[in-house]
Amino acid sequence: MSRKVSLSFLCGVLLILRGEPVQSQERAGDKPLILKGATVIDGLGSPAIPEAVIVVERDRIKAVGRKGSPYPPDANVIDLSGKFIIPGLVDSHVHYQPWLGEMFLNYGVTSVMIPGGDYSTADREASYQSTARMPRIFATGGRPALQPSMTREQVRAAVQEWLRNRKPEYANPSVYNDGNAQVYRWAAEDLHEAGLVWFGHTENAPQSIKDGQDVVEHLWGFAEALMSPKQLEGFQRGEYLHWGLFLKDQRRLDPMIKDAVSKGVYLNPTLMYEMGSQSALARKFQTELQTLFRDETLMSYFPKNLADGAVFKLQAARNFSRRHENLVAFSLLPPADRKQFDEAYKLCGQLLKKWAAAGGKIMAGTDDPSSGFAGLTLHMEMEMLVESGLTPMQALQSATGWGSSALLTSRRKPAAKPPVGILAEGAYADLVVLNANPLENISNSKKIERVMKGGQFVKLGYTPNYGKPRNAVAIIPRIPEPEISAVTPSIIEGNREFEITVHGVGFIGNSVVRAGDTAAPTTFVNIRTLRAKIPGQNRARTLKLSVFNAPPDGGLSNSIFLKNGNESSTGVLELSAIAPYRVVEGNHEFDLTVTGAGFVPT
Repeated sequence: MSRKVSLSFLCGVLLILRGEPVQSQERAGDKPLILKGATVIDGLGSPAIPEAVIVVERDRIKAVGRKGSPYPPDANVIDLSGKFIIPGLVDSHVHYQPWLGEMFLNYGVTSVMIPGGDYSTADREASYQSTARMPRIFATGGRPALQPSMTREQVRAAVQEWLRNRKPEYANPSVYNDGNAQVYRWAAEDLHEAGLVWFGHTENAPQSIKDGQDVVEHLWGFAEALMSPKQLEGFQRGEYLHWGLFLKDQRRLDPMIKDAVSKGVYLNPTLMYEMGSQSALARKFQTELQTLFRDETLMSYFPKNLADGAVFKLQAARNFSRRHENLVAFSLLPPADRKQFDEAYKLCGQLLKKWAAAGGKIMAGTDDPSSGFAGLTLHMEMEMLVESGLTPMQALQSATGWGSSALLTSRRKPAAKPPVGILAEGAYADLVVLNANPLENISNSKKIERVMKGGQFVKLGYTPNYGKPRNAVAIIPRIPEPEISAVTPSIIEGNREFEITVHGVGFIGNSVVRAGDTAAPTTFVNIRTLRAKIPGQNRARTLKLSVFNAPPDGGLSNSIFLKNGNESSTGVLELSAIAPYRVVEGNHEFDLTVTGAGFVPT
């Protein structure tokens, strides 16, 4: 008994040292726990088991059986008749931060995969404690230090050093492209030899799959592969609204899908992150988020800008054209452009439907907190997968069996950890009790009555000041803070009304030019240019101009001063433009050109 107390105490100390809140879970006790009477959906795609019996011993599932299956007579029994039990959910694409932990658990997400996340072995082991109020962490421990110029032996050495020092559960090298293809091909050989899968971004999905990629992050690697060299160059210059528009070449896309599926490749589409606003469910999603953000306890630590950004992102399109800002409100889009965004989403859905129909596996992931919340967005991802043409069973598998650590350990002999994301003997006792059938309507996955992690029921709800972001957070893409580089004309004459052109970066459709403290009528030209009408008025010798982008995020730009040509100079320095207006960080030397008035030779 004393040994158990000591271990629990040490676990608590570890979590406190890591800055994690410690909150008791509801304990099942040392006796076996029996969950009986519910319909069980095991995450493996098997038919649902009505009135099933689940036997839980400590943190593992001992057995899953049909009605009448035997169980120990001294067990604790919970009757869940009329309920539905699914595995604890797995979000396969998370940029995890400690303050997100209980949000995931409240929505039944008991495991997260962190591509590129530099989480230590100690952090990961702490997350496996049943009492830790956070999901289980599967991480890559950073990335191997690969460079395109490396030799075969250098690649092997870099991978081996990373394996020794980081103890990764899978691999997430940086973006695959033509320049590093050979190095990644060699790295894939070493990763597979070590029993790890390659999960990552790619600029050419068909080729990276041939070179050994196991999981394709996002869908744009297929779209770019379908672009001609001229189209790809144009896309990179900002000539097209969205990469999804290039998925319409079904004659070439179909063989790509067939080849990838035949190789057992998984797809991680991150629909909610990329295109949640283009779903027919977007308005419903907005309402759900707005309701959630009225929880005062949650908002005691959840950043308001992130909450506002999550709602705004569902009202805007993620744009890749230089005609608009990165995240452009639908209210500012011409109808023809809105139609193209809708077409891009439709084509992405067609790809996913064909992928699943061909027997391909999809891993649901959210890229959170980039979408604005954690936990709830995984359920929205499943809804969008069903909207794309997957069955509710397939959508559920994408966040359970298909997205589980069974994939992470599929190349290992034997598997490194008991699996998560499934309900089967030997799996961790992570599960979600629902009040309605998700196979009838996938949105029923949100009707959560209980969540179990490691054999213990989680106390649902939010904890005051559970945690705070260590650094500023925002949705991606975020509303930028504008910067002015130049204004023309740089000199004004008299007090009459006049028009100015403002040059810079970070301009959006509703940017407002301010003359002093007064908002001027502003026209958005493009992401680098605004025009504004400055009203006639009694002006001082100089007029201060700035640009304001409204929340979420956004902010006020630097100020530029226009000289009134009718006023005599007083010798005061006045700045009207600088170039370049943005430089790469570092200690390198560069030239700066400053334009203005009042300069004198030295």
